[in-house]
Amino acid sequence: MKKNITIKELSKILEVSISTVSKALNDSYEISESTKQRIKEAAKLYNYKPNKLAVNLKSGKTNTIGVVLPSLKNFFLARVLRGIENVIATTQYNIIISITNESFEKEVQSVQTLSNGLVDAIIIAVSEETQIKQDFSHLIGLEDEIPLLMFDREVNSIDCDRVLVDDYDAVFNAVNGLISDGRKSIALVSCINNSSVGKLRTKGYIVAVENTHDPIIIEGSEEHIENELSSLISQKKIDAIMALDQESSLAAFRIGKKKEVLLDKTIALIGYSSTVISEHLTPSLTTIDQHGKNVGVTSAKLMLKRLEKPQEKRESIIINSTVQKRLTS
Repeated sequence: MKKNITIKELSKILEVSISTVSKALNDSYEISESTKQRIKEAAKLYNYKPNKLAVNLKSGKTNTIGVVLPSLKNFFLARVLRGIENVIATTQYNIIISITNESFEKEVQSVQTLSNGLVDAIIIAVSEETQIKQDFSHLIGLEDEIPLLMFDREVNSIDCDRVLVDDYDAVFNAVNGLISDGRKSIALVSCINNSSVGKLRTKGYIVAVENTHDPIIIEGSEEHIENELSSLISQKKIDAIMALDQESSLAAFRIGKKKEVLLDKTIALIGYSSTVISEHLTPSLTTIDQHGKNVGVTSAKLMLKRLEKPQEKRESIIINSTVQKRLTS
């Protein structure tokens, strides 16, 4: 049996026109049910597969959505992708994933390649380097060509749909919770101080502690965070830590465990990390859950809505975070 038979060859075998085969395979009302069944059975028998590229060229659509992510090492972004995939899998659309590794240059290349006829729309979280450079020229005007949705990392100058997390409120509320528990000297640690997300979380912390004490902010590498916290803990200058990302959370946890101040809650610790990691630490780590999968599901659904109704007003949706209280607070 010949593989990859063409629609022309199939039409000759069945002694019908190419148009009739095409219409039958697409369930056109113009073709009788008996003819449709005969053609579909023959297509299956002769292993006929429609040429998707040809169909896409004819329709002007690719039925593909591009997803541009800064990293997959980040547990939140991995969960977002899972949510997007779960929704898109139930539709006629496929997805193409591009990982920028927080690189501005890679992001520019990805957006340009995808928007050059490869996809019908793009869902993106911009890279850290893009935010540092504040260069969004590759995204400005893109919405005039294809639908664009930004999630998590906000760029105010771009007019598009967006799905965001309540970064400011999440940290503000978590720190206020520590204050309500009697904590009087709370340090903030962060490895994401260059991102819009990091800046919003830091602002939430600063506002939360302004009536309690001066901000104690440690930003930089995990090693730097561990060294600074070690000194503060030894001098008994802090009684709680708010960590803004997985790297700083684990750095704070390591030094807290080493100093033996977590089990007895001499130091309270709230951070950001995956449930799998947080629950299996000893003691288990209290974290802020951003509901990444929900962010992905919401992003995918909003993009599908945009593709169906391109002229409707742009939407901005905020997903609320929750504190998952465990043994470190």
